[in-house]
Amino acid sequence: MIYYLQLINSLQPIDVIVAKKKTGIGRILDHYVVHLGNGVFVGNLKGCVKQISHHELLELLKQYEPTRIRRFKGNQLQIKQAILRAKQKLGHKYSFLGFNCEHFANWVQYGKESSSQVTNGFVMVAGLVTLKLISNNNGEG
Repeated sequence: MIYYLQLINSLQPIDVIVAKKKTGIGRILDHYVVHLGNGVFVGNLKGCVKQISHHELLELLKQYEPTRIRRFKGNQLQIKQAILRAKQKLGHKYSFLGFNCEHFANWVQYGKESSSQVTNGFVMVAGLVTLKLISNNNGEG
């Protein structure tokens, strides 16, 4: 509980908590929750973008370990614009490849829906397919 309070008290509006699952294969992925300010959190979790209560955040932190805080570097006007972007997406459906928690956090902080994890995953798959094709062609000669 002390760690939770330290984490919450260190956050500024539009900061993002980046966390990893504490166990299992989920440790390879980062998970993102946006702090809108005044103790209000929003994330693209459990089916759609929604506000997360303190109780839900506490429950999440039992399964996920914060690895860093991605600070928002905007001014007051940019903070207001980011809060509006977050509210525009409330109820937007979750999609692992098309609109996951990283897409949402990037949309709020930067105004761009992007996910480096999805992009890197595609690059890795393309690289593995290319290596497989090369190795198959070398075996036929």
